[in-house]
Order: sequence, then C-alpha cells, then structure tokens
Amino acid sequence: MNKGFGIWILMALTAGFLGAFYGWRGGTSLLFLLLLILLVALQGAAAQWLGPRQVHVVRNYYPQHPRAGEPVEVTVRVSLDGGSPPLWIRADDEWRHSGDRAEPQGEGLSGGKLVFGGWRKEWTGTYDLKPVKRGVYRAEGMRITWGDSFGWFKRTFRADAGDVLIVHPAPLTALSGGTGPFDPNADGAGTGRTPELPSAPDLGRLRSYAPGDPLRHVHWKSSAKKGALLTRVPDELVAPSRCLLLDTSPKAYPAGGGATASGGFELAVSAAAAWLDRELARSGEVDFRLGDAAARDGRLAWRSLSGRHGLKEGLDQLAGAAPVAGLSSPDLLQRAWPLARGRSMTFITGFLTAELTEAALLLAERGAVLEIWCAGLREQDFEAARHAARLREKGLRLIDLSRYQGGLPGFSEGGAGHVIA
Repeated sequence: MNKGFGIWILMALTAGFLGAFYGWRGGTSLLFLLLLILLVALQGAAAQWLGPRQVHVVRNYYPQHPRAGEPVEVTVRVSLDGGSPPLWIRADDEWRHSGDRAEPQGEGLSGGKLVFGGWRKEWTGTYDLKPVKRGVYRAEGMRITWGDSFGWFKRTFRADAGDVLIVHPAPLTALSGGTGPFDPNADGAGTGRTPELPSAPDLGRLRSYAPGDPLRHVHWKSSAKKGALLTRVPDELVAPSRCLLLDTSPKAYPAGGGATASGGFELAVSAAAAWLDRELARSGEVDFRLGDAAARDGRLAWRSLSGRHGLKEGLDQLAGAAPVAGLSSPDLLQRAWPLARGRSMTFITGFLTAELTEAALLLAERGAVLEIWCAGLREQDFEAARHAARLREKGLRLIDLSRYQGGLPGFSEGGAGHVIA
C-alpha cells in the first residue's frame, strides 16, 4: 500500500519553511502561500484516508476461448466499497504465465491500463491484449490507484483475482477444414451430429414383415420363396473409433521448436488441434492423450472426448502442452498401441527416425491401423524418404506437416496434408 510518504515529507518541509519565513518577515504573500500549501495537504489527506476501503474487480473476455494469434478484448468492471468516492482512479492489469508450460516461468502478457474520472464508485472499461501465444495465463491482480485532484497524493490497492485465460492453439485450417459444428467459440454450437453413414440395403438379416415397415426394405426374392413377406433389418455400419497421440518428447522435434511459434512442436500442436476439430465433427467421439502423461507416471490412458465440450477439453490440454523428457517416440508408440487395438490411431511427432520406423512396421505386422504425422521431415529429406518408402510398402500413411508451416496449401477431403510417397 503506497501512502505517499515522500510527498508528505516534501509538503511538511515546504510548509515548515514558509511558516518560519512568515513568522520572521510576515507579509500577505507568504501567508497566502502557506495557506495554499495547507489546503493542498488537507485535500490530499482526505483523498488518501477518506477514500474507499475495498476494491472488487470482475473481468470478461471476448472471445471466450481465444486462439493463438488473436487479440483478446478484456472488459473490466471495478467496484469500490466504503469511504468517499474518488475523483479519479487508474487500473493496471497484469497477467503472468501459469507455470512450466508453453513459456518460461515469469513471462507474461502486457496487461491493460485504464483511467476513469468522475465522482463514482463503479467504472467499466475495455482494453485489448496483444495477439498472444497459446498457453494458460493467470491474472496477477489489478492495481487500483486513486488520489487528489493534483495527482500528488495517491493510494494504491491490489485487487487479487483468480482469473485464468486459456489461449487455445490455432489449428491448421487446411487440415481442419475451418470452423466446424463443435467450435467452442461458435454461437449456438450444440452437440453436433455424427455424419450419416451410407445405407446398405442388401446387408442385414431377414424377419417377418410388420405393419409400418417401408416397402423398400421388403426382400421380394426371399419373400417369394417363403410365401410370406420378409423385411431386411440393416446392420449398423460402425466406423472404427479413432484416437490421437501427441508426442511430447523434446528429442522428437527440430532444434528450437520447443516453445517458439515457428518451431516443430508448435506445428505438431496446431495439427493436433486441427485433428480434434475435424474428427469430432465427423464422428462425435474420439480418444486423445498427450505423451507427457506417460512421462509423469509411467502410464498411458486414453481420455475420451465427445462433442463441443470434448473439443474444448482437448484444446485446453493442448494449450498447456510442452515438451517433457520421458519416453522416446518409438517406446511411446509401442506402449500406446495395445490400448488402441481395434481402432485407427494417429501419431503426431517430429522426426521420422529409423527406430520409429521399425516400431511402426512392427505394429503394422500386428494389424495396426496407423498413420503418422511428422512436423520435421524437411530437416532430413533423404532419410525421411527412405523410411517413408518402407512404411508405404506396409500400407501405413505418413503426413508431412512441414508443408503447412508457411502458407497453408489447399486440403482435400481424401487426405490430411502432403503424403510422402
């Protein structure tokens, strides 16, 4: 709490000097100056000691779930309780990164500064945060300062706040196909709907016709043989469920790709966001896991995500994702596969190494339905081409994400990214 001791010392010295000089020489001018100094000190004391006793701050954000690179509009409502209302206040907002994730501890955002005037106890203002990187940010609190009409005597309160701002990664729109029905920022976004599966009128078992059955489901040939109407009951075509594993090993990505926006790891995170956006819009439910879970506790369990809320949950995890030393890429892939048996798995990593290629080929021999998205293939084109040729022979799919690091090329429904052939 700043009570302005410095200005008070200066004011006391000035008043003492004028009082002594007036007592020695007298004069109307000296008396006027002395009374003026005392009046300024009096109104300063009133501003400091008769002002509000409590400060309340409420923040709102737009968009509610921002993406990396987007500006964030912050609306602040400041309420003061107790004491007399001040002539003016200044609000300084501060943000800090939450911890050891996408940015170093202590690195933060440039908060906003708002100045309000008027004899009131409640103010509302708006400021913009600069386009920010993905991550989880916490409000450090807001400094509220008010003072006298001259601005010489000030008092500062710190309004503590537990606000958390989660900046989601920006998905590669060339992979996600743009905003989908599960976009967490979409107005009126609901549960979405799973794309309809193609009908198969010739598949399924037969049963006796019941009133109300569509005539197109009547199996006329079998009905003629049996002498009674038989109806087809189509079997449900269930698409294989999909799961996504993001490699968080620092050794898997190009040098300098840890937390920089242009690095390989950021490219992998953006690709994972695009994958979640696309697959949840298609199927409505997927499984997702960050590789650092296995690095922390040695276990790897899938997290099921569904609908709009599942997309937000997955993007929240990606917002705080960072390279964590732990399992190597081949070990992570081999450990994940038994839990993904019978499903189609996408593995997003950086380099395509010989060890990772061998692990993928081993899983292919066991019947794995696997595709690998790599963010660092351009770092070693010759080796990547040789490894990719072996994977292609076994029917595995390899996606070169580095093609999207610059301007994003077009994307067709039949594939995600550039396939190494």
